Amino acid sequence: MNRVIFSELQKIVLRMKNILITLILGLTLTGCSSWSDLSLVHTPDIQQGNIITPEQVAELKPGMSKRQVRFVLGTPLLRDVFHQERWDYPFTMKKRNEPMEIKRFSVYFEGDELARYEGDIMPAADLEASKDNKEIIVSVPDYKGGKGLVESGLNLIGIDLDE
Repeated sequence: MNRVIFSELQKIVLRMKNILITLILGLTLTGCSSWSDLSLVHTPDIQQGNIITPEQVAELKPGMSKRQVRFVLGTPLLRDVFHQERWDYPFTMKKRNEPMEIKRFSVYFEGDELARYEGDIMPAADLEASKDNKEIIVSVPDYKGGKGLVESGLNLIGIDLDE
């Protein structure tokens, strides 16, 4: 009797094992676009360079000093010795199994004043509206007069500060 039950259990386990293997193979072969997606090794996103936003570009005005431009955009990644009047802000992003994204932005000066800029980032259309959206209002509830941590601890040992 025990052998019959054991034999039946073996058959059920074998069927479940076959179903599980078929399911795993089906999911891996149909759900993944390439074999590199099956890798168990974590590949981090690699970001290099300066992130320049359209809002930052919209703040640039001809005639700004180099110091003002550095305040808006940050320190340039490339300052060529042979082209002192040009600052370059390259940006690259490499995500797993995707081609590298490359963006360039350059600022040109005449003397100490901003003459022009060019690159892959266009200025934001409505700078004032985007500034308004960034304002955050935080409401802080009023203090209700309960005892704080120190005062509660002192009350536990018999010291009352209210007297």
